[in-house]
Amino acid sequence: MPATRSTAGSSSRSSAADRRGQMNDVAANPYDAVAYPGHAFSQTHPAKLATIAHIHGMSPAPMAGMRVLELGCGSGGNLIPMALRFPRADFLGIDLSRSAVELARRNAGALGLANVAFEQRDIMDVSAALGRFDYILVHGVYSWVPQFVRDKILAIFGELLAPQGVAYVSYNALPGGHLRDIARDVMLFHTRDVSEPLERVRTARAALKSFAEATDPDSFYGAALRKRLQQVDELPDAVLYHDDLNPIARAFTVHEVVSAAAGHGLKFLAEASFPNQFGTAGGAAQQLLAQVGTEDPLAREQSLDLLIGRSFRETLLCRTEVALRREMDADSLSPYHLSAYVRQVEISEQERRPGVDRFQFQQGVAVSIDLDSCKAALRALGRAWPASLGHGDLIARALAEIGPVADREREAVRLSEALFAIFKAGLLDIRLEPPQVANTISERPVASRLARRQAESSSEVTDLLHRAVTLDSIVVRKFVCLMDGTRDAEALLADLNLFLAEAHASGEAPPGLPKLATRDEVLMHLEDVARLALLSG
Repeated sequence: MPATRSTAGSSSRSSAADRRGQMNDVAANPYDAVAYPGHAFSQTHPAKLATIAHIHGMSPAPMAGMRVLELGCGSGGNLIPMALRFPRADFLGIDLSRSAVELARRNAGALGLANVAFEQRDIMDVSAALGRFDYILVHGVYSWVPQFVRDKILAIFGELLAPQGVAYVSYNALPGGHLRDIARDVMLFHTRDVSEPLERVRTARAALKSFAEATDPDSFYGAALRKRLQQVDELPDAVLYHDDLNPIARAFTVHEVVSAAAGHGLKFLAEASFPNQFGTAGGAAQQLLAQVGTEDPLAREQSLDLLIGRSFRETLLCRTEVALRREMDADSLSPYHLSAYVRQVEISEQERRPGVDRFQFQQGVAVSIDLDSCKAALRALGRAWPASLGHGDLIARALAEIGPVADREREAVRLSEALFAIFKAGLLDIRLEPPQVANTISERPVASRLARRQAESSSEVTDLLHRAVTLDSIVVRKFVCLMDGTRDAEALLADLNLFLAEAHASGEAPPGLPKLATRDEVLMHLEDVARLALLSG
């Protein structure tokens, strides 16, 4: 898995006994021994997958009545937010870990969800009896199971995917996976005789640190070990244990996965990270990719991997008989709703040029813009965040802001082209169906029901864009819990101060906890909650 992210859940590490001679003993499942952190993954959300399918000419199922299956669902951190958002849709999660499934059921029950079910089941036992699904998600499983289970996953796609359905599968990718395996070789060798999970993690970390620091930092090998050590230091123990210390884990080229899928009537649709921002590379890289051509999208994707050393993929598959549209131009964005967390920033005296303004996106990328209508459009998106604007509405707002122009139609075309270029760079999010999220603070604001529940026991909550976000203090967590629609700003301030007073009076206040909140701080918290896409709309 990527070094900065954990997977949504666990997976089947065994199959039917007659296939492998292994005991399907739930008590022996490593995911019962060490729970895997479970949360939402925006790249797996059906709204994202439906948009990618639609832009490629497919007719994806509407969100309201869709059927979604997740293999390796863990404790439901990925499915439950979807089920809460789409009450008329149907969701099914399957996982081998009994403890994870039981937790998922408790969490879904606490929210009163009747449209999501969780089953403790081996992937090898999944059959056509479950029916057809519009979206099938397999995140953090494919690279970490035996080959026969991988074959079964692709067979499930072929058997259960609806005619216009989309299957999502993530896996460690090559050639970048080779660099990761340099560190895995060190850790797996030194933990070969260690079985206790926490001791296995401790031994692996210590071994990697010792070897990385002892290598020549100027050598390729030494640089690779040191870089991976930095990444491993940021991984939670459970993630390292399941992802890197799994001895059967392996990485794949995208053409390997797609070739195997073809045997089950499937073909490559796109990457969940679409549009691939590396596709806009310049200079020698762009010239090299141009030689590959656009006729074979899979060849282009494989060339990209070889060019950038990709180590993780999130591949989307569809049925072979589906006709796909690969060509895109500036008009391609017209059916969609656009969003971006973007703001205008100052330009230094040395970099300042007449008519040029700079905008910074959430990804940390700064873009210099000289087209007045594009500047106006980005300001409009910034004001609308986290909500989205329809493409036509955005064009109209931008043109209205800049005032009369000599050729309004030509200006609209130029703006569409500029927005398309920003989209291809991976800086604009597009949705076929706009997310239901508020961007204004009402008199009695309401935070997401799921986020309120999660904030009671965790600093990580799921926002209404299906992302895992962190609330940076116990005060903010309590503030989110209070935002149930019954309190205005004054009541929020009063109840927040009551919480602070009780915490200090009990003697259990954590270090640094303030004794009193102010009205200005409440207003700041409200703005933060809105920016984090936690306000229900």
